[in-house]
Amino acid sequence: MLKLNIQTEAYWLELGLGVKVKVRPCTSPIFYAARAFMNKRLTELGEEYRKRKEIGASMEDLPDVENPEIREALAEEYLARGLARAAIVDWDGILESDGDEKAPVTPEKIDELMTGFWSIAASFSQQYTGVRELIEAEKKDLSAAPNGTSETAQDTAKTAPPAKRVNSKSRAKTARSKSTHRKA
Repeated sequence: MLKLNIQTEAYWLELGLGVKVKVRPCTSPIFYAARAFMNKRLTELGEEYRKRKEIGASMEDLPDVENPEIREALAEEYLARGLARAAIVDWDGILESDGDEKAPVTPEKIDELMTGFWSIAASFSQQYTGVRELIEAEKKDLSAAPNGTSETAQDTAKTAPPAKRVNSKSRAKTARSKSTHRKA
């Protein structure tokens, strides 16, 4: 079940390593802007790869876009960068490389953060795209109802038939008849 309780105010995400980012809510326009960024970057990279391949130029500095795993990884990276660029409005724990001054929140610095620290990029993507909200919703849906039962799913198993009563003497015979013979 989905409640239309959409956040409208910016909020903080703790990404680990002492980094916190303040983000706009993940709305459809932000997601589609990020997807457009991803598509543009992939298209540009693909065009550059094809041009160089056609003329026999060096492609050492380009990823192998013919490899499906590499294409998938690039798509995830560009989507995360697009989301971060569209969403992050402030941060804490991000310093300039040449001192103790807080780094400004710019598209270039956001790219630097997302490409230089994979754990930060992964944490950002997971939290920002709603995995956290889905987990919270799932916890609520799976919690016990006031009467102590979980009412999240319909029973699928049939009720077992009542067990046949067996007296203790017949159980003893069955157990003895199935035992192995003793060695002499």
